[in-house]
Amino acid sequence: MFGATVGSLRMFLQTVDPLRKTMVWQKSGNQGDEWLLVHSHVTLQEVHQVILEATVGGEAGDIAIDDISLVNGPCPASDLCDFEEGSCNWQQQTTDDSDWLRHSGYTPNPNTGPDSDHTTNTPAGFYYYLPSSSADQAGQKAAMSSPLYPAGKGSCVQLWYHMYGEGMGTLNVYQQSEDGKEALIFSQTGDQGRLWRFAQASLLPRVQPFRIVVEGVKAGPTQEGDMAFDDVQLTDAQCPPFGFCDFESTMCSWSNLGGEVDQEDWLRGTGASPNPNTGPSVDHTTGSPHGHYVYVDSSVGEWGDTSYLISDVFQPSTRGHCVTFWYHMYGNHVGTLKLYINDRKMHAGGSEDGLLKWIETGNNGDEWQEASVYVKHEEAFWFVFVYQRGMNAAGDVALDDISIQPGSCYPEPTVEPSDDHDALTVGLGVGLTLLAGVVIFIILFMLNRKCSSKMNQQSLVNNDVIDQNAVFDLYDCKIDGTQHGTESDSSFANELYNPSPQVTEDSSTA
Repeated sequence: MFGATVGSLRMFLQTVDPLRKTMVWQKSGNQGDEWLLVHSHVTLQEVHQVILEATVGGEAGDIAIDDISLVNGPCPASDLCDFEEGSCNWQQQTTDDSDWLRHSGYTPNPNTGPDSDHTTNTPAGFYYYLPSSSADQAGQKAAMSSPLYPAGKGSCVQLWYHMYGEGMGTLNVYQQSEDGKEALIFSQTGDQGRLWRFAQASLLPRVQPFRIVVEGVKAGPTQEGDMAFDDVQLTDAQCPPFGFCDFESTMCSWSNLGGEVDQEDWLRGTGASPNPNTGPSVDHTTGSPHGHYVYVDSSVGEWGDTSYLISDVFQPSTRGHCVTFWYHMYGNHVGTLKLYINDRKMHAGGSEDGLLKWIETGNNGDEWQEASVYVKHEEAFWFVFVYQRGMNAAGDVALDDISIQPGSCYPEPTVEPSDDHDALTVGLGVGLTLLAGVVIFIILFMLNRKCSSKMNQQSLVNNDVIDQNAVFDLYDCKIDGTQHGTESDSSFANELYNPSPQVTEDSSTA
């Protein structure tokens, strides 16, 4: 089932008496350019026929089947647990507050829950869901654990989940070691829209057997909080980093919108475009014709037809998010590529697009070009790429290496350590030094004036001869040839100037 306008393929069981036709499996839209294996365990005990029915979707939507076999007994064991035959040995935990229920079709509550499983995409397929009710309390939990896996089993766990409803709680996935220690490897909260969404998480290195635990946490009393999960498997391939997809092995968590909103699908391709003079000849990741990317086939549809590519849901971040991607728009009649963000409120109001964040139109040359867009949103949101077809077939557009990470798109400038503290210290030191110098100068000036005045008075009264070796006493300004403290010839002592003529000892005696 490969092409931009693939229809649907269904399998029915039809009984003869009475004549009744029951759909047990179906797939719609593009499923990739590869053969896919389907198993269906038929347990009907009446005479019946198996009917495979294909519906044409458009001119570029071939559907093929091959190698059909009917064998007695159940389908062979698989690493994928789809819950079609039972619980796959998953068990309810006994220490929680509620239980997951195996179910098919609609859930009893309106405006919440899936209307079909993910495996068969029919009301006859089974999944596990956690029912909500007005008697629920916030924080109540229900947990199911997988069989015990050996320590070397798998590198990545994958599952599909459905979280639709205004009263939606939280879905957690843990890796639990044999001794009971748990590590949270995936978590999602709130309404994620009315569709099955893909989740994957890298398994942590382990030295002992482990289990996968799926836990539902209720948000409170509500009848619009039914959550579900389906199709759990462990793979040996490494999970791509969260928010990043290079399309080398899968579409990751990106998906076509489907329904009647758009007219064509995004396809996962490799090598040159089937249309001449348009599209890439190599992918961006590997730079070779063997690498993969996603593209819109411009040979299908009419001018103005749209193709929607939808991301997973991202929780708001105070730092915002940066989406970086590589795009290829080459051809004489390339249309317009747009990037939007959408949330539950806008979607509930009828907007499939949301808020426009980036746009590019026309021929950009035969090369991959990079774009980065910063987004900050207050609520949980998802990205939407929309391509609007140009005038004719020479207008393929392609995307590759999409990365969505919290934070700014550009590194923040490095801030050098501030020198304010050092400058303040130096300034304070200089100021204190100057202040001390001023104070000392004033004290010396005052003492000098006081002592000079006393000396002049004493000279006038007795006209005594002043000893040349007398020192200046800082304490009482006495002229007595002694000094308080340690005696020093060159300390703070001044030889006083005597305006009288110098008198020697000999002349005085004479």
